Amino acid sequence: MSGEWKGAIVYVLAAFGVGFLLGPLREFVLIPRIGRIVALLVELPLMLGFCWWIAPRILRRCMIPPGPARLRMGFAALSLLLTLEFFTGVVLRGWTLRAWVADFATPPGLVTLLAYLVFAVLPRWVRTP
Repeated sequence: MSGEWKGAIVYVLAAFGVGFLLGPLREFVLIPRIGRIVALLVELPLMLGFCWWIAPRILRRCMIPPGPARLRMGFAALSLLLTLEFFTGVVLRGWTLRAWVADFATPPGLVTLLAYLVFAVLPRWVRTP
């Protein structure tokens, strides 16, 4: 397995793990009080901040050189993340593929989609120590 795929797996598992911890807080505490979009806007800086912090460590550990390799790692991680998110939506929310895709057309879904894109390109942006 290439370093890019190893990095992608570690990156997505780290981000998904933090999201799995923050998700119930967002769903059961924040959304009922402040609405879905504002709850997302509260959670996203925490999630993306964590990704900004963990990405250089993963890049260094997996020896992924600066440049296109890091972008490939980020988009590989995005493909894995979308797969995990879809199956989590099926299991926890009972969504179909159609419902999951349709959710991206809502304002909160667009915010989420933008966050996914930032997640994917973030390994290309960060500097490794």
